[in-house]
Order: sequence, then C-alpha cells, then structure tokens
Amino acid sequence: MKKKIISFIIAQENIENTYTSNKILIDHLLKKFSEVYIFNLYNLKIFTKKNPVIFPKNLPEKIKIINFKDSDEFKKFNIDHEVISILMIGKNPGYFKIHRLLKKLNIKLIMIMNLSQIGNKLSAEMKFKYLFKSYRNYFDKGFYHLFRIFTVLNIFPKIDLLFESNTDVINYIKNSRGNRIEKLFTFLKITYYREVIPVNSIYFDSIKILKKNKNPENNYITYIDTHFDHPDRTSREGEVKKNDQDTFYNNLEVFLKNISFIYKKKVIITKHPNNRSFHNFYQSFEISKIPTNEAIFESEIVIFSVSSAILNAVILKKKIININSKLLGDYMGNIGQQYVKLLGLVSYNIDKNIALEPKILEINLNKSIKNYDEYINKKLIIDGENESFKKITETIHERFF
Repeated sequence: MKKKIISFIIAQENIENTYTSNKILIDHLLKKFSEVYIFNLYNLKIFTKKNPVIFPKNLPEKIKIINFKDSDEFKKFNIDHEVISILMIGKNPGYFKIHRLLKKLNIKLIMIMNLSQIGNKLSAEMKFKYLFKSYRNYFDKGFYHLFRIFTVLNIFPKIDLLFESNTDVINYIKNSRGNRIEKLFTFLKITYYREVIPVNSIYFDSIKILKKNKNPENNYITYIDTHFDHPDRTSREGEVKKNDQDTFYNNLEVFLKNISFIYKKKVIITKHPNNRSFHNFYQSFEISKIPTNEAIFESEIVIFSVSSAILNAVILKKKIININSKLLGDYMGNIGQQYVKLLGLVSYNIDKNIALEPKILEINLNKSIKNYDEYINKKLIIDGENESFKKITETIHERFF
C-alpha cells in the first residue's frame, strides 16, 4: 500500500523562500502530519539556465526536502507514495514539462490563493512603447491561454482544491463559462478549479496571531519598501535608469522626513527581502529588524508605493499614505493607484513640491480609514474568525487522508 504524504511542489533556486513565505501554514501542517515534504522540480524546467539550488538551514526535522534531478527520479518516488501536493509553480512553457508529468502521475493538486492583493494579469500586457523590452513578460504570461487549452484537453492537470480569500474571484469561478457548460453537460470536466473553498487572507492570520501576544504601541512611521527596479517592472518595461532611481529616492527621502517632522515620530524602512540595493537612501533611515507585518502592527502611519503588505495595515485600520511618481513606471504606478482607488487612500505625487498641512492631512487620513471595510469584507476576512492555515490543514486531512 502506498504511503500518503503532503507536499509542496516548487521549481525554484532558493528553497528557503518556500518555508519563510509559508511558515505559519507549514508549522501547522506539521502538527497534523508526521512529515511535510518540499519537492523541488527546478531541474525539470526547460528554457531556463540552471543555477545551484540554495537549501535552507535549521529547518524542523519533519520537513523533508527532495531536489529531484530528473523526471525518472520523481516517477520512481511516486511508485511507493500517494502524493497530495500544494502546487506553487508557474504556467509559462518553462513549466509545461512539469505540468505534463503531474498529470501522468495523477497527483492530487491544491492551490492556495489567500493574498487578495492587486496583482499581475494572467495574460501578457501589450504596450507598444515597451514592445522590445517586455520579452520576459511575454514568455511568462503570453502562453496562459495555451496552458488553459491543455488543461481542458486533459494534457495538463486540473486543481482539485482551491483555497481562495477573494469573493470576487470565487464568484467569477462559480459563474464562469466552464461551470455553465458543465451544468449542461455533466460528463464534461473542463473547469480548472474543481472545488473552491473560501478562507480568510494570510494577513488576517498574521494579525490575529500578533494580537494574541501583544497590543500595538503606535511607536513610529513605517515605509514599506518596494525596490525601484522590481522584476515585475523590468520584465515589462526594461531596465531602469540610475538617474531616475537617484531622483526618486531623493524625493522620497524629503517626503519621509517631512512626515516624520509633522508627527514627531521616526521613520523606519521595512526593506523588501529581495531588494539588494545599497542606495544611499537606505542609510538615512533605520532599517527594520522585524518582519514587515510586525513593523506595521507597531506603527501609527504606514507609507507605501506598491506593496501587498499594506493589507496588514488595512485590517488594522492604520493611517495609510500612498506615494506615487512617474519615475516608478507605468506598471508599478498603475497598481499603486488601484490600491488608492479601491481603498480611498491619501496619495501624494513626490515628483512635486508638496506643502503638507498637518491638520488637513490628519483629517484626510482618518476619513480614508472609513473606506477600508468593503475591501476587508470582500477580500480579506470572508470566513468569520477562522484562521486560514487551520482550515486548510483540516480540509486537506479530511479530504485526502
């Protein structure tokens, strides 16, 4: 009899990111299951230059990491194991070989989408002025419709369980063309997500855990850093100019120091984990030594340009300021302004000289907080007081073990 196991399926150079990004869930899975596996299928990717894999250090013993060297090794492992996996790989042609293999091995697949951030489109974004700079974006996103055709034709696998925290997405899937067709022709199985289960967002989980241990002290102002040359931007718009970067950071420094002076509180920077920049800007402020969600928890005001971490501040109903600049480019600027529009946030263009009026600013910040409830109720807390990591763990155990 095959041994049933729960695993994550990834295809990454840095395995440590999988653990750190999913630590709350993995730690809870370890309470329910004797072992949790991380399968790295990085060596099975195609059209990708292979770099040495970075293994995490000091992980719990019950986390088993296997870096498979080829398809045959993965097939051999599956002879003796019934694999239930949380899928965390892309949909571009570099992953097509992996998706085909997962279908052949009939692995039960789970996806967790409980971030509810304003994010990337599934298909490629076409803009003429970036036409010859966006080749990475075209590769990552341009084959999405082909991927879906392969799932409809059962060449690639479908997702058995989707855990989702955005009611708009849940309703879209429920009313999708595929679901309507299946209701008419019940023998067809064409929808990508076979079952959708609502859960609260990961931000709700982290804030609830923090609240159990302490009360926020509102000690400082936090700037949530998003690096100027973020890969999501450069894949669409090409490399950024150093002069533009210098100008942006100079303007940002002036703005942050003005806010600090008005509120008589220091500004700390939560530097993005993947940001390797050593720009002089980062020497002008204290860099947070605690995780971003904890820094937000302790802040009176949270400032950001583009970051889904701002949703921690939304749940906490913190005062939020968005900063925008043409130097951030079209892609990042557009996402930032979507947050502004949906949440009714106070936003400043730091390209201009800004005369901040403290009383008016305070009135506007408190007024904007009243706009958060709709986003919270539709995208962040949709499942009462249930923590998503507990519901996900219990549902997986109930359905597959």
